[in-house]
Amino acid sequence: MPRPPKRTNTENDVEKTKQEQPCDQSEEIAEFTNQAFKNVVAATRAANAFPQGTARSLYLSYPGFARVMDNLSQRVVGLIGNVLHAKEVKGDVRKRQLDEQFELVQECNDMLFERITTNLDIKSGLRRNPQQVVEAQVDVLSSNPISAEASTGSPSQGPDTPKAGSWNRTTPQRNMVSARLFTAKNIVRPQMQFKEPVDNSAQNPFCPRLKEKPNSLKPLALLAEYDEVGNIQSYLHPYEFELLKFEPPVEQLQKQKPLLPSLMADTELMLVDTVEKLKVALEELSQAQQIAIDVEHHSYRTFMGITCLVQMSTRSKDYIFDTLTLRDEMHLLNQVLTDPKKLKILHGADLDIEWLQRDLSLYIVNMFDTHRAAKALNMARLSLAFLLKHYLDLDVDKSLQLADWRMRPLPQQLVDYARQDTHFLIYVYERMTNDLLQQQAEPGLLNTVYQMSTDVCKKRYSKPHIGPESHLDLVRKTKRSFDNRQLYALRGIFEWRDATARSEDESYGYVLPNHMMLQIAESLPREMQGILACCNPIPPLVRQQLHALHQIVLKARDQPLIKPILEARSSTQASLPPSTKDFSSKLYCPHDFSHQEEVRDDLPTLLKRSPTGKLQLVRPEIVTKENLLVPPAMALFEKPPKPTQEEELRWAHLRKESQMLRMPYKRYLAILPLMEQLKADQIARERSEQLKRRLCPTEPPPAQNITLDVAPAVNKDVEDAIYSLPLKEQLKRKHQASRKPDLADQQPTTSKRARKDENTHPIKLEHADSASKHSESDDEVVETPIERQPAEQPKLPSRKEKRKEKRRQFQRKNRAIHSQSSNQQVPQPKIKVQGGNFDYKNVDFRQFKGGAQRARGTEIKQQMRGRNRPNNRNNKQFNKLFTFSNVKTEGKK
Repeated sequence: MPRPPKRTNTENDVEKTKQEQPCDQSEEIAEFTNQAFKNVVAATRAANAFPQGTARSLYLSYPGFARVMDNLSQRVVGLIGNVLHAKEVKGDVRKRQLDEQFELVQECNDMLFERITTNLDIKSGLRRNPQQVVEAQVDVLSSNPISAEASTGSPSQGPDTPKAGSWNRTTPQRNMVSARLFTAKNIVRPQMQFKEPVDNSAQNPFCPRLKEKPNSLKPLALLAEYDEVGNIQSYLHPYEFELLKFEPPVEQLQKQKPLLPSLMADTELMLVDTVEKLKVALEELSQAQQIAIDVEHHSYRTFMGITCLVQMSTRSKDYIFDTLTLRDEMHLLNQVLTDPKKLKILHGADLDIEWLQRDLSLYIVNMFDTHRAAKALNMARLSLAFLLKHYLDLDVDKSLQLADWRMRPLPQQLVDYARQDTHFLIYVYERMTNDLLQQQAEPGLLNTVYQMSTDVCKKRYSKPHIGPESHLDLVRKTKRSFDNRQLYALRGIFEWRDATARSEDESYGYVLPNHMMLQIAESLPREMQGILACCNPIPPLVRQQLHALHQIVLKARDQPLIKPILEARSSTQASLPPSTKDFSSKLYCPHDFSHQEEVRDDLPTLLKRSPTGKLQLVRPEIVTKENLLVPPAMALFEKPPKPTQEEELRWAHLRKESQMLRMPYKRYLAILPLMEQLKADQIARERSEQLKRRLCPTEPPPAQNITLDVAPAVNKDVEDAIYSLPLKEQLKRKHQASRKPDLADQQPTTSKRARKDENTHPIKLEHADSASKHSESDDEVVETPIERQPAEQPKLPSRKEKRKEKRRQFQRKNRAIHSQSSNQQVPQPKIKVQGGNFDYKNVDFRQFKGGAQRARGTEIKQQMRGRNRPNNRNNKQFNKLFTFSNVKTEGKK
């Protein structure tokens, strides 16, 4: 029997060796670090020993030193380029400028130091637990609006609650749901352990990886679809023919007998993470007639996404498949999932079908989608949580919706959360099937649900693809106005993000979120620090590839600024892709939002559910006199209680007119009188404006004894012939035509002529009836002297009276008035009439104000120059015509 002390010594030795191992490792790491630091210091000293500044220029003047330095520089740059190429840093150092070379070296150093730090932590044992679970509380907006009862604890009352349709009704606020961010630190990326690498390239379309086709009616054939150029665009669905021929069995179209499932604690759970367990689970599932399926997916740290878990449930057992471990062996389940005699139940299977095809090569035939069934039953909400509450009165905890399903091993909380999605789904299917069969208004509603579910099974996965205008969708959503420089930068950053995400197998949100990308494109920072300032927090890939982003921004800043041109609406509509919706179908409704996850159920409706679950029409309440509104005590606008007979007749006439259909020609005839009246008013208005613009406006006829001599009307043809003659001949003829043979005297132009004519010629008077023959013309100058009617023959004046008359003429000569201008009144000589039947005070002198039309100086300048010209006498006659004008002859200068 061995001694106890020896046993204790051996145990202590093992413990000592275990404790000495990390100490030795830490000593080796410290020694390695010190030696590396010494090497770096020595290299820095050697570099600083080279001549710098003016001394360097002096040394470089020697050919031997310059040749050696050039060779060493090329060698160092080549070594740096090899290191960058080995570390997969894009860019050739030899083709860059000195500043760009320094930035590339700095970027490479950051990557190397980060990797060195990580490796040192792992070597020293600081990262022994790579999956440290992190749980954080996050507030997420819920789609359920806050009700008054829930917020206050008691139902709202009376006037405090705004009624539906009232002006002060506010949008119902959405409550904040506390969600738990359940993840782990240092999770190893599962795609690094896949046997077949993930192909994220946009040039290669997704190809199904199915090797065998169980339950087939047609042999396996991966048929490609080609585009117009001849490139492969996509592949046909492997089970498309089987889905076209599928018809649900008769047992599924009959009334079901719902069996309430047992609690999850009493139900067996099987975690499948090996091939042996997978085969056992396949045998058990092949014996079940109804299988509930759900999928858990992760999309943040991968480009296309990863299917992390698949949950299946039968009536007696639950299964959870680890698809990260069994990624290449999960296709064995096609033997059960493609069996048309076995029913597969899913909720909202649009994305689940595509994920199963992409990652696991699983296809489904004979599926019942509870989401489509809830939509067919017109339920208030379409989520699985609502269905469980409606049929089982079960409140499901959805706070783990932000969990990271890549964690291995799975915590128990995530296992329970994934298990509850399929455990009660078979019972929900049976209840919904009975509800669909009870819909008497639509007898074939259950068949419609199966047909819609089969259409979901026909979906094919396609890789994410971006076009030349994909970045414009972000601009339209944010409703920002970008110029051509900002759009150029946005497009470059968008393409860089897509290429980086595909090459690094990361999501768009991890590489560069949308709001950060829009901020960089909008601000266009000149420096690299400005790009980092637009990102908070700074994404790791942005920090690593900051130089590439900076070059995109600088290139956008160099673009010429162009004024944006609004595109026509027709061109925008023409660029839209063709729609795949059947608008002629009766099932299509453009305002149907029930496909969303949550739909509001607080809107007023005319249908309510009975205790049995049936929809019933709400009976309208009987309105009594007590419920009627009391008439107001005072009204702002009083109206008669009953309309008058005239108002009733007028309303009846208006109703008759509105109901009467008149042809367009009848409407044209009805509007003709109005158009003629408007035209006549327009002509009258133009005439009145022309009369106002005349030099000698017309006046009403003066007193009975006053009349104006009017020039005889001249024929239009004769007047045209006169205007075709030279100016001198025109003036002659006009002057001769305006004079009358029996006219004894005319009003002179100057005061000298007035005095001469006053002494020699008496005034001739005519009757006032001749004023009616007057014709006005703006282009014609007519002299209109004042005349009076013939009075009784006066007696011959005596000698004394002749003396008085001569004295008056002498005084009048001394008070002679200078030549009149066109803007002054013309004074008329007062002649005393012995008869006394003429009153000069009643003469209206306003008609002589303004004078005649002023002649152009250029037309008469040659004729009026000089005193000794033979036509000087004619010039004087010409001046006589312009009695009231400002034209002065040059001969008087």
